[in-house]
Amino acid sequence: MKIRFSFGWTKEPKASRKSFKSPEAYALASDYAVRIGHFMPCEMGSYLAKERSCLWVCEREKGSRTLSSEALARELQKVMNSGVQELQVVIGGPDGFTAQDLARMAPVLSWSFGPMTLPHELAAVVATEQVYRTLTILHGQPYHSGH
Repeated sequence: MKIRFSFGWTKEPKASRKSFKSPEAYALASDYAVRIGHFMPCEMGSYLAKERSCLWVCEREKGSRTLSSEALARELQKVMNSGVQELQVVIGGPDGFTAQDLARMAPVLSWSFGPMTLPHELAAVVATEQVYRTLTILHGQPYHSGH
């Protein structure tokens, strides 16, 4: 299985420094993607609708789930056990997603970081860090020590 972080604000198949306004946000998201790559292939880019892909959407609207890192690890383990070829974690652009976007995408998980509003580039950093954290939990690594 591979993980793809899909950014709603870019049309580039592969994210680059130009995909982000903030070089620091790009550097952090890229760093976590590289770390994830130690466990499984990982890439960042635009949203690509694919068959045999599981879709998680980062969304703060009603119906989205706020999960602890441990609960997110359990969700990731389910995806890994399901036999899908790719998990796409989609982060919307500055305006988020419309109801029509969400209906069309039909995500398996609508994942919320809580009721606060985050800039989309910061949400990308949070999403990549949390997926990395879940992998360290699943592999018994010391990165996550219950804090």
